[in-house]
Amino acid sequence: MEDYRIPPGMEAVEKLEDFIVVNRLTANTRIPSERNLCEMWGVSRSTLRQAVDTLVSWGVLYRVKESGVYVAVPKKNRNIVGVDSMMGELRQQGIFFTKKIISARTIEATRQISRKLKIPLGQKVYEYIRIRKADYVPSILETTYIDCKQYPGLDEYYTEKTSLNYIFKNIYHKKQNSGEEHISVTYASENEAKMFEIEQGTPLFFTSGVVEDDKRVPIIYYKQLLRSDQFKFVSMINKE
Repeated sequence: MEDYRIPPGMEAVEKLEDFIVVNRLTANTRIPSERNLCEMWGVSRSTLRQAVDTLVSWGVLYRVKESGVYVAVPKKNRNIVGVDSMMGELRQQGIFFTKKIISARTIEATRQISRKLKIPLGQKVYEYIRIRKADYVPSILETTYIDCKQYPGLDEYYTEKTSLNYIFKNIYHKKQNSGEEHISVTYASENEAKMFEIEQGTPLFFTSGVVEDDKRVPIIYYKQLLRSDQFKFVSMINKE
């Protein structure tokens, strides 16, 4: 397994997201200056700018010329029925999927992770980073966080040949029932471009969400990057 770690730019994204949540910054509130944030977190200006660019592309922040960077008005959300349901639907369309786990480790929950999974700050969570290929083409880069306390021994069961859905259902007797997903557009970094075998700066879909069980207890917090030339999002509307 390759020793892959989240790039500094994405770590800075997490810090910025945490900063907004912890300080309860509302829409149209200006965030601290680039210099202050760099000194606060010990990151370079180029890394911070990359993080700000990412959050701007996700619609979390926006820039005002000669004024600064501000918190954006939250985008509208749409409901989902589960991460694995998407894979199931795609397989029904005749698409052959494979996955490779490029990182599997246990980390302490950040504020963002603890808020999403509704667990204490610093509690141990499993972090899995996977690349999925659709018909042998790298198509999805996915990072998944799961509470270690709620699912002890998961690291012994989960491999490239097993599915989380099967493990939750048959070993832990949990069913992925409902959840919420956020969808935005971003652009491939140098590292992401190499993994997807595309040009740097190519548009990507970014999705993040939480999947819950039938008691509304979070099971998974995930983040996905999807190639925009491989996927499109379709919403079915029923008029009564």
